[in-house]
Formats: sequence, structure tokens, C-alpha cells
Amino acid sequence: MKKSFSAYLKDYMMVLVLIVLIAVFSILGPVVAHRSFFNLANLLTMLNQNAYLVILGVGITFIMLGGAMDLSTGFLISTVGVCMALLEGATNLAVALVGGILLAVLLSGFNGMMYSWLRVFPFIITLGTQYILNGVTYLLTGGISRTNYVSTAFKVIGGYNIQIGSGALKTGVLIMVVMVAIGSFILNKTYFGRNVYALGSNPDAVALSGVSVAKMRILIFALAGCFFGVAQIVNIGSSGGAVNQGLGIGAEFTVMAGAMLGGVKMGGGGGKMSNMVVGVLIIGLLDYGMSFLNINQYWKYVVLGIALLAAVTMDTLQTRAAANAAKKVTGSAPTEG
Repeated sequence: MKKSFSAYLKDYMMVLVLIVLIAVFSILGPVVAHRSFFNLANLLTMLNQNAYLVILGVGITFIMLGGAMDLSTGFLISTVGVCMALLEGATNLAVALVGGILLAVLLSGFNGMMYSWLRVFPFIITLGTQYILNGVTYLLTGGISRTNYVSTAFKVIGGYNIQIGSGALKTGVLIMVVMVAIGSFILNKTYFGRNVYALGSNPDAVALSGVSVAKMRILIFALAGCFFGVAQIVNIGSSGGAVNQGLGIGAEFTVMAGAMLGGVKMGGGGGKMSNMVVGVLIIGLLDYGMSFLNINQYWKYVVLGIALLAAVTMDTLQTRAAANAAKKVTGSAPTEG
């Protein structure tokens, strides 16, 4: 059955928005900043800056699709980054990388375990772990704002420049592509991925099918932690190897806003990995474009807030539209799981 034009427009609306934004900044660049925005170097720089956010988004998308949320992600990767820098200084690169990813899995899995045990929406749980992780990070660094530096080999993993024409592509972007592909494969081609969607839509149905809801929630958070660890490795490389307490804090809000803007439903059950990628890139493009035009940095927060409200509004309207459509067919709106 062929899709209608409106169906295609709905599926690719955010891609169209991304293209329009590039066109707008390309027009405004010579007029406002007196330099060209639309060139390979600028587009590659924008990708380089947002590679770690997209990888972070892969993990957050799993959590959102499973019907949860995580406010502690930025503080989690901050703690993991400091630990990796300290581990490399005390041991070697391999131990630091493996130890950092395992630590991210354990910390995120702990959030999932608390969520499953307490059976409350994880807003308060992850808010609590956010404070804990912030305190732990400062304890690890002696309670002072101290910057740790990793080795050149560490920086190369996510920050090595591959020259392409007039610009440079960092290896972090290649890692991003691999992580998105892995995340998409798990979601679309495995039973686990199908259960993630089902859990977000109707956890009772998942329980009735014989799948442990508690174990699923823990596994989703633990899997997300793996992507969080990789994201921080890329972030450290792209930041030049400087690691401090603030590296990554606040990233979770950008990524969640981008995911919702792209069509990933808050509360679970709907959305694709590609939706998240486009949404995060839209916010990244807004940030980079406004900096390029020398717009006051505080306006970035205003625009990000508007984007987040737009994402929530779109999510709400889509949910209402689906409920109204179901009501027309069955005579009653679907119950929420």
C-alpha cells in the first residue's frame, strides 16, 4: 500500500526542518556575519561537535522508548569521564576505556534497578542519583575545579582529524555512525528491541507475555549506560583531552529535547533512532548557527527552551491524534499502559 503525501510529510517533516535551517543560516551568514555558512568545513564542524550527543541520544532513546527518563545522564558521564582520566593515569588506556564503560553500565543499571524496585516514575530516582554523582565527582577531584588530561592515544579515539577537502571529520563521527547502526539494529531486528517498544506502550501486556518487566527495565538502563560510556570517550577526544567535573553536564536535556523534537514519544512506545538523530542535529545546528552569526549566547537558551516546548507540544498533539483515531474505530480511546 502506497503512502499518501501527508504520511510522507509527517515522516520526513524534521528532515525538511533541518534542510530549511541550513538554508536560512546560509542566507543569513553573508548578510549578518559577512562570511559563508554553507560550506563543507562548517557542516563537518557541526557534526564533530554533536557526535557525542547523538551517541548519548542512542542510550536515552532506549530509555524513553521503554517508558522512562533519566535526569542524571550528564552527571553520570561527568563522573565516568573523571574516573577514566584518573584510571589512565594510574594504569593504562585499555583499563581506563573498559573500566569507564563498565562503570557507566553499572551506574545506569543502578538507576534501572531502583526504578524497578520502587516502581515509581524515575524522575525522582534519577534526580537523586544526579546529586549523588555530582558529589562523588567533586570528592574524586578533591572538591576543587581541577582539570585532568588524558594521553594522546585516548584523544585520538574520538578526536583524530580526517582531512576532507577544506574541512576535517573527527573519528568521533565515525564512532557515532557505528553506535547509531548498532542501536537501530537492536531496536528493529531483535526481540529485545520489540520488547522495548512494547514496554513503553503497555507494560502489562509485556508481563502477560511472560517477559519480566523489572528485568527489562534494568537491562534497558544498563544497555543505555554502554552508549553513555562510549559517548563520553568521544566527548573527551573532541574536547582535546581535557576532563573536568563539568564535562557533559546538561547534555541530557539537549538530547531529550532533540529526541522529542524528532518524534520519540515521551512515555514510550513510539519513535525511531533516526528520529532522535535528526532532532539532536536540529538543536546542534541551531546552537552552531547562532554562534556563527555572533548572536548573544543567552539567546541559545531561549531557543532551546522554545524547541523543548515545541517538542512536548508535538508529542502531545500526536498522542491526542492517535487517541482520536482509535476512538473513531473502536468507539473509545485506548487505555494508557
